[in-house]
Amino acid sequence: MSAIELITKLREMTGAGIKDCNNALKEANNNIEEAVKILREKGIASAVKRADRSAKQGVVVAQLSDDKKQGVLVELNCETDFVARTDKFKELANSLASFVMKSSSQDNILDQKFDDTRTVQEVIKEAIGTIGENIVLKRTAKYTTTGEIASYIHMNNSLGVLVDFEAPADVIASDAFKNLEKEIAMQIAAVSPLYITRDQVTADEIAKEKEIYVKQLQEEGKPANIIDKIVLGKLNKFYSQICLMEQPYMREEKESIKNVIAKVSKDIVVKNFARFKIGE
Repeated sequence: MSAIELITKLREMTGAGIKDCNNALKEANNNIEEAVKILREKGIASAVKRADRSAKQGVVVAQLSDDKKQGVLVELNCETDFVARTDKFKELANSLASFVMKSSSQDNILDQKFDDTRTVQEVIKEAIGTIGENIVLKRTAKYTTTGEIASYIHMNNSLGVLVDFEAPADVIASDAFKNLEKEIAMQIAAVSPLYITRDQVTADEIAKEKEIYVKQLQEEGKPANIIDKIVLGKLNKFYSQICLMEQPYMREEKESIKNVIAKVSKDIVVKNFARFKIGE
């Protein structure tokens, strides 16, 4: 049997990847039964068999550099809440977050070298074999700023937020700013905005909303000459739900987030944010 045929047969028997099968066959001197045993011992064969299981539990972890100029947010999924709460799984999530922090590129994270011998994907496969559940690195976010990065993690690690703020150094150093960045991160966690400002909402999304409102108003029998005015009011309400700067402040609904920020400094800008929630 040729090398290619051996690899093909071993893949059919175990579901392991080409590289893993090739390495196992070399180690087993092309003894296919021994190669199967090697893959099972390493957890690679069982890992692939579990790959179609639903991974809807997990943790969200955040890491910031000492100067808070860089920050990462990582969501790592598993099958059960029991595993998500284990130290081993949390250690894996934090080690992956540390890797993302050091990585020079956010493209193809799984294929990048985690260390001298393993890719990120291979590290995860090993963990699957050890832990016994499907594990998926669902998403990552990384920000680098000249301002400051803030993070918020809900107590059970099911929800996390990363926020990139731009502001003058003297503002960043103030106690008011430190309190504000925590409040904004918690606002994003609690109210789940989709955008920072209304100019980020796509024209297609606005058009769809307008179409819905017009049809609703026509069915209600509203006069054509006032429909446009009502639609404008509904759109403003829509923006206040999905745009961070226009959302009512969670602690005082009469205040918008834009006003809350301006009271600390008009020079503070929210540049980016990421919000990861397990199951979404």
